[in-house]
Amino acid sequence: MATFQQELARELLNNYGEDLSGVVVMFPSLRARTFFCDALTEQATTPLWQPSWSSIDEIMERSSGLIKAERIRLITELYKIYHRHHPSEDLDRFYFWGDMLISDFDMIDKYLIDAHQLLRNINDIKEIESDVSYLTKEQEEIIRRFWSSIYSDRTLSEQKEAFLRVWRTLPTIYDEYRERLLSLGIGYPGMIYRVTAERIARGEELALPDKRFVIAGFNALSTSERRLFDYLSKRPQGADFYWDYDSYYVENNWHEAGMFLRDNIKRYTPKEHISHDNFSSQPKHMTATSCVSNIVQIKHVADILKSLPAEELDKRTAIVLTDENMLIPLLHALPECVTKVNVTMGYPLRMTLAHTFVERLIALQSHSRSSKDGGEALFYHKDTLGILSHPYIVQHIGHTASKLIDKITTERLISIDAGTLCCAPLLSAIFRKVDSWQELSQYIVEVLTITAQHPDITTEQSEFLRITAEEIVRTERSMLRCSIEPPMKVYISLIRKHLQRLTIPYEGEPLEGVQIMGILETRNLDFKNVILLSMTDANFPGDRTEQPSFIPYGLRIAYGMPTPEEHEAMYAYYFYRLIQRASRVDMLYCSKADDRSTGERSRYIYQIEYESHHKLQKRNIGVDLGIESIDEIDIPKGEHEMQILNRYLDPESDVALSPTALFRYIECPLKFYFASIAHLKSRDELSDTIDALTFGNILHNSMERLYDSFKDIKNPMSRISTLRNRESVERVVGECVREIMHGSSALTGDTLLVSDIIVRYILHGILPYDIDREGFTIVGIERDVEYKYPISENRYVNLAGRADRIDKLPNGAYQIIDYKSGNKPHLEFNGVSTLFTGEPHERISNIFQTLLYSMMLHHRDKVEVTPSLYYASKMLLKGYDAHIVDKATDSVVESYSLVAEEFEQMLRATLEELFDKDIPFKQVENSDACTYCDYKKICRR
Repeated sequence: MATFQQELARELLNNYGEDLSGVVVMFPSLRARTFFCDALTEQATTPLWQPSWSSIDEIMERSSGLIKAERIRLITELYKIYHRHHPSEDLDRFYFWGDMLISDFDMIDKYLIDAHQLLRNINDIKEIESDVSYLTKEQEEIIRRFWSSIYSDRTLSEQKEAFLRVWRTLPTIYDEYRERLLSLGIGYPGMIYRVTAERIARGEELALPDKRFVIAGFNALSTSERRLFDYLSKRPQGADFYWDYDSYYVENNWHEAGMFLRDNIKRYTPKEHISHDNFSSQPKHMTATSCVSNIVQIKHVADILKSLPAEELDKRTAIVLTDENMLIPLLHALPECVTKVNVTMGYPLRMTLAHTFVERLIALQSHSRSSKDGGEALFYHKDTLGILSHPYIVQHIGHTASKLIDKITTERLISIDAGTLCCAPLLSAIFRKVDSWQELSQYIVEVLTITAQHPDITTEQSEFLRITAEEIVRTERSMLRCSIEPPMKVYISLIRKHLQRLTIPYEGEPLEGVQIMGILETRNLDFKNVILLSMTDANFPGDRTEQPSFIPYGLRIAYGMPTPEEHEAMYAYYFYRLIQRASRVDMLYCSKADDRSTGERSRYIYQIEYESHHKLQKRNIGVDLGIESIDEIDIPKGEHEMQILNRYLDPESDVALSPTALFRYIECPLKFYFASIAHLKSRDELSDTIDALTFGNILHNSMERLYDSFKDIKNPMSRISTLRNRESVERVVGECVREIMHGSSALTGDTLLVSDIIVRYILHGILPYDIDREGFTIVGIERDVEYKYPISENRYVNLAGRADRIDKLPNGAYQIIDYKSGNKPHLEFNGVSTLFTGEPHERISNIFQTLLYSMMLHHRDKVEVTPSLYYASKMLLKGYDAHIVDKATDSVVESYSLVAEEFEQMLRATLEELFDKDIPFKQVENSDACTYCDYKKICRR
């Protein structure tokens, strides 16, 4: 099968031979030009000069005397004019409207619409009857209906009034804007087109080569483009037109794909001997594949490529992405048989690491502040951690960044000073405060430049960083050229909006390897094998009815401007033109509905199935929904594991088994292994809000400070009563909050609220409870408790922990007190055995640990011990009792000795199991215990 480019090359060689350099060839894309040269090389039998090249944009720009300006420059220039008519509009809000207005002006000019007729203010329907002679009766009626709907009510709605306020000023804004751009020698594409088209209308000669033009492969033409083509065809040198189409959709008047070609062929008679019956005459293998996800789509592409002959994995095979977000996943999923690829499409900058890096730099500066004395800069911990964990920083200084992250999280630094962070050149460039929008621009560019120079940054990453830096420089220059001094917040918003819409072009060798491209890049190119991705109707052709514009749909129709119908016709042409010469066409789509798509396959797939004579094969690719059996994890106690465990048995060792670690083993032996043997730790998450753990630490520290001076004082109730002074308690709690949260001297927001709650718990709960007790002596606050517990074979386990508080009672017994800040008190348990072997909800850590401390004191000091729990939130209620209750015997555990025998029997069995080298570390059977486990992802529970 010959491609359009090959047939065109043959045609031009037959017509012009060695004089081919005497013509100028115009294609709608640069890619088509490259493939044409390749086709020309294949067919030329003797050396010859290639033809000259041009494009519509080049002719229009050169003939207009204007230079196409950058989009952000155009928007800022328009804002200066718009602001004169609408002073309340700021640049940030205007950016969207400005971009939309320029698109409207661009369309008006490309289609040579009388802007004043279109944009004029119509207060009376009778005005339609004047000065609309160039409109047809149908167009006139459409306009009449539109304005009738606007003025249908005597009292206009707020939306209509807002629309009219802007609409009334548009003619003046349009004129002033054009004058401003003309004075600067710049313009938007439509304006450039219009200037050239108006020169043609005045009969002026354009400075064009004295050569014949060959115009090939165009489809939809604007009014200004048609005027240019008219001019070229009427020149003495003349012009040849070659249209790339198939008779299947052009000769069928109902087919939208031929909408524009039918008019073009009538207007510009083709001079060609090129085939146009490929769609119907060429056999095709066509498949529509429904996939359950985009990832499955990508994986299926790899299967298709593997099924193709190795010799066809070149420029004869194209993968066409209708969704540009699929590019990077596709590149990572290509099979090994694809040795070369050429990417011919743009990739959204917003999808790159460079964009996320800029976002984090902006966030860092947005939340930065100076220290209270106005000296060193302070940075918010979330922004700082975001920077330090970014892949670019990890590539540069991973070890240094990791140390800083650990320091910030372990020391709970909410605001970090620059001196702490600036321990590497790159960090010194990042962690400095900027105060103006220009400083911010230069700051971002400097950081991106330093980052791009690191040897570990890939070529692709470096290019993304370079392009991002260039765009920020352009944005800054646009502001300066327009003499606009935006506030920092406005400039940040402009940068974000500008970068969001940018695409980064990929460059490669277009004639080598499998071609990966967007649908627009396929114009005039033919492939033997075509793989189309994301063929849902919402994506291809997509819905353009909601495209933002100041020009309503009715007026667009009346004045002959493009509407969604034209958009659909254009994309229908792209689709059918792409597959008309192909032998194999695979169309893949994701059938899963989400917020972007209903999962409905494209209308073009339906058309192939029901309208064409080609047989369409349909496939569904899902995933295996069978539940994968997950093997239980058993970790045997080898030499290494036993060596670690034996340290708990060594009487000379300072390593001890804590109540928390032991209860972790009771919950799940494998959990104990991960934490205490393998030493796997989840990374601490620092929050500027106070979580439950921090809340508890503040309460513990506050009580330690308040009661420290009462230690060893017999019956301190009267002294404790002196603490019932809100000011003194607030002072102590405030100090603890500031130390733990590393905050400033003043408590605000969340910290103030938490501080107030803790003060209330102490003032109205703990202190009154202790004051009302019959008598006690505080003998230990945050006191270490150690004991070597005997198990079989004359071995002793080193047990150690820190008790919140130990009181001595009048009868000589000790009382273990554990402060708890939770809202769900656990003061009851269903028998001692359930603490070790019961269901997950029956294994209550607070009661187990309190009993374990009681056991250690009982044996070490040979005294009776009363286990008790101070649940601060519940101590506000009258009648609170801190004793724990055994529901199995319906008795209060006033003394450890009441449960000692059963508790130690279960404890000894547990410890013997732990230190038995023949019993592996196993997963807990009941997965309810895994709900909040840090290691459940490892276990896949």
